[in-house]
Amino acid sequence: MNPKPAKFTYSPFSIQAMNRLIPSLSLLSILLTSLPSYGAPVVLEDFEKLAGWQVTTKTTLFKKADSAAVGEGAIHLSLPGMVFKQLSSRPLEGSPAWDQYQGLSFMVKGDGSDLFGCISVGDRASGAYSYIYYFPLKNTDWHKVSVSWSDFIPNGQYNAINTPGALPPSGIKALRFGSRWSIHFNNDKIPAHSYSIDQVQIEEQVEQSNAKQSARPFADVMQLLKNRQPVHIVCIGDSITAGSGLPNKASQRYAVLTQNILREWLGYDDIIVESRAVGGAKSTDGRAWLARDFVGDAPDLITVMYGYNDKSNIYTKAYFKQSMDDYIQGAINQTQGKSAILPFATTPGTGPRFVMMDDYADTIREISAARKLPVFDLNRIMKKIGRAKIENYFVDQAHPNVKGHQFIADELASFLVKSAGITTPRPKAKAKPKAKPGKAYSWSFDNGITGWTLSRNEVSLANHKSGSSILFEMKTVGKDHRRAYSPTIPVSEEQSYRIESKVLCKSQTKGGIALYISAYPNISATGKGMIHHIKASSNSVGRSETLSGTFTIPPGMASIKVMIWSSVDSVGSYFIDDVKVTPLTD
Repeated sequence: MNPKPAKFTYSPFSIQAMNRLIPSLSLLSILLTSLPSYGAPVVLEDFEKLAGWQVTTKTTLFKKADSAAVGEGAIHLSLPGMVFKQLSSRPLEGSPAWDQYQGLSFMVKGDGSDLFGCISVGDRASGAYSYIYYFPLKNTDWHKVSVSWSDFIPNGQYNAINTPGALPPSGIKALRFGSRWSIHFNNDKIPAHSYSIDQVQIEEQVEQSNAKQSARPFADVMQLLKNRQPVHIVCIGDSITAGSGLPNKASQRYAVLTQNILREWLGYDDIIVESRAVGGAKSTDGRAWLARDFVGDAPDLITVMYGYNDKSNIYTKAYFKQSMDDYIQGAINQTQGKSAILPFATTPGTGPRFVMMDDYADTIREISAARKLPVFDLNRIMKKIGRAKIENYFVDQAHPNVKGHQFIADELASFLVKSAGITTPRPKAKAKPKAKPGKAYSWSFDNGITGWTLSRNEVSLANHKSGSSILFEMKTVGKDHRRAYSPTIPVSEEQSYRIESKVLCKSQTKGGIALYISAYPNISATGKGMIHHIKASSNSVGRSETLSGTFTIPPGMASIKVMIWSSVDSVGSYFIDDVKVTPLTD
């Protein structure tokens, strides 16, 4: 077994010293000075002992691996979750020399799955100036992975390692494996996975991936549509694209609806439109996931819509532009120029987000113009609805409802068909049998709460100046979420209702309260309900407001309950009154 290199050593080959030793060999000296110098790797962690390593969750585990790549020790990780170690609290002696090195390497032994592991380096284990890299776990033999500094993706609004103003390699004082994410495509849970790691070290020379490829022409993909040839489209984005807030994401998100429209419109089924979106993702996350998101055959077309979470994290327009441009180039390189790229001008939201996303939309237009890419201007398209009416297309500030996703799908399909130069009119939608209007329900609580279910002592019937109301009195953080359920309401598929409730915020310290519908596949409303968000309170102390929204009964649902919900973390007091379920006839 080969011994491990000593930790934190730096011994570059010195051309100057050679010249002093052999002054007469001037020609040899010239030749040697044209060659790269080589220094010993700097070992950050050899895992001979596992002292100092910590986990973030009880389900995240680590232990000594059954075998080692170098020496006697290695670490075996069981994830999802994160395992981390603060290597030092201050820069190590000799670390300035690391800034001349090109990247980092480690030994890994995967579990044979199609999942990806994640390594993070940074200033602190808590995540400050953290840079991440994802690697495949398919290979079950020990093998070396080398990563250039440019391939580590910033986990926030800062630049790449060893670029001006950013963290230099000499600032690395923490290592982390695993990820903060517990979800991946379309918010499905990341399955359990494991891998072993050994010998993390800084390398003087790492192969650089600087070659920039060009995207596949958008016109090529449109010609496929025109010729009725197979087309594969992948939609990238955050929870908006994933379909958060929909009663049935798998059938109602805009990717699936676009596929259905195109197949019917163009008369063939070899069109696949799929979402690989992750709720909560920012453009920086998307950049880190490129290797994971595009494995195997490249799609014909990639649509990209990031921005809502970048804005929530206060990314400036300049940084968002830089990050999105890097994402687009990364997607082109990852698919080896075999995919066309269609950026979405960031969609508006409701409330203040109706205008807050405009600078990001401008950014996407600027990037697309500079790169000569098409742009699907969803921002302008949705803003034509108007600020007063757009709430009818959303369940909250960010997430489109069923009507909103249908609107996006209709517009996207029309954009693609027009771009392909197809003049075939869209087939008229088959008239669905109209559902019989449902029955209206209302509760003022002046005559009690008969039929209502209150989940905790913190939720009760109380007197108020306008009569009786349900009171959420949450003095401290709870042991569970707080809920109040209405009596069971029998319904039929495709019936539509307006759901509303008055809310008075008496006090608010943290958290809040919101109006939901819980739908059930049986008439008795038993078992786990399918939860649909209607509207959240503004949590403005002393303000009475009406929360309202529409809900259409999805296929397979036979009953619903109105649910007033407040999270386990909420602290505050709220009066709930005048809950109404009103059938819609148009």
